[in-house]
Amino acid sequence: MPQAPDPRFVIHVTEEMIRHSRILDLLYFGGFLYGVVELLIILGLGISARMRDLAARVTKRPYGIALIYVVVFSIVTAIFDFPLSYYAGYVVPHQFNLSNQNFAAWIGDEAKAFLIGLVFSLIVVPPALLVIRRVKRWWLVLWAAAIPISIFVVVIVPVVVDPVFNRFEPLKDQVLRRKLLDEAARAGIEGGRVYEVDKSRQTKEMNAYVTGLGPTNRIVMWDTLLKKLNQDEVLAVMGHEMGHYVLHHVWQGVAWTIAIAFPVLFFAQRVYERGIGRWGIAERGDAASLPWILLIVSTISFLLAPVENGISRHIEHQADIFGLELTHLNEATASSFVKFAEDSKVNPYPNALIEFWRYSHPSLGKRVDFVLKYKPWERGSGAARFLAPSVATRSTGHRPLSRRFQIEQGCWQCSQLSAFGLRQSAGCDQTIHVATGGRV
Repeated sequence: MPQAPDPRFVIHVTEEMIRHSRILDLLYFGGFLYGVVELLIILGLGISARMRDLAARVTKRPYGIALIYVVVFSIVTAIFDFPLSYYAGYVVPHQFNLSNQNFAAWIGDEAKAFLIGLVFSLIVVPPALLVIRRVKRWWLVLWAAAIPISIFVVVIVPVVVDPVFNRFEPLKDQVLRRKLLDEAARAGIEGGRVYEVDKSRQTKEMNAYVTGLGPTNRIVMWDTLLKKLNQDEVLAVMGHEMGHYVLHHVWQGVAWTIAIAFPVLFFAQRVYERGIGRWGIAERGDAASLPWILLIVSTISFLLAPVENGISRHIEHQADIFGLELTHLNEATASSFVKFAEDSKVNPYPNALIEFWRYSHPSLGKRVDFVLKYKPWERGSGAARFLAPSVATRSTGHRPLSRRFQIEQGCWQCSQLSAFGLRQSAGCDQTIHVATGGRV
């Protein structure tokens, strides 16, 4: 007779989980259509042209017009977006008892995110419109400019943006800290840092992730995760995150963003110039053409989502393997995935098309099955494929490990200056989704 599955590794799928996942799927696809319709309304009803004309009453300089237009456009789209944002960001999490925020706290975070996004847009959009106006092959110039901008944004988000929303502190649990030091030493990590963040202010869900680059690179654990997982499960999760760190997945994410921007901008210019003369767009680089640019780029990006998410799932699978090779904590990894699924109330066995199109991670059901079976060390193989040389040879005694992993200690307020050469704080994925990083 077949052996009954261990109940510790069985995800108990409920109707609530199915319903929640369906709502999230509808919000993903419906949110895209909502955005398309919103931009078409702004263009088709002449709202964009009128906003441009309003800005032109204040100044005749194209750059000044673009600055004013960005402010007005941001306000108008925020108003359009509010019903969906409110439902997706406030109603649904409360409906499924996943949020700890009252409305005042939620709207406060939304306001912060709006202001950060507005500042970023004011820095980036007017120069981009100027390039579109003056350069024939503007797509190539914008692509080249996107390289340093993408890297700079990923570097600064953990120390400039993320602390606006949450408090990041050195790991408090000293016993766990010592175990993480040992684990990181085996992973061959040098100069990395682990922070805990007070995400319980916003949510009941759990997560950990890697973010930042260079001096701001770090691993972040939500305080909810530390409260709900036992130590072996935390070590298993951290093994996965150390995989992202050691395998340079943040850099790979930046590289992918830059690579995909090349064909996106190439085709965007060709489609964009067909819209000149419509919807009140007078010329290339007209501020009124911004919704048209966003419509083109967002549509291409949506169609490329299966490719991007397929690459992401591959990276996450690599991190799972790394974590298992590092810790050999198969059961703890599996039980942590069970808790993630049941805690976030998501369907661990989604429809294949849904997973293909929008899942950045393999489904939790697949991950549980995989981690329980993956034990190549029992056959004397496996480690060298993903682990750093110092990790792959850790059991041979060939050479001592020279790297170390620092669980940062010190003043949280001072740590905010790390992007400017001092020590660093950490970040979350809270705001405008410009950071690239690995999540559990």
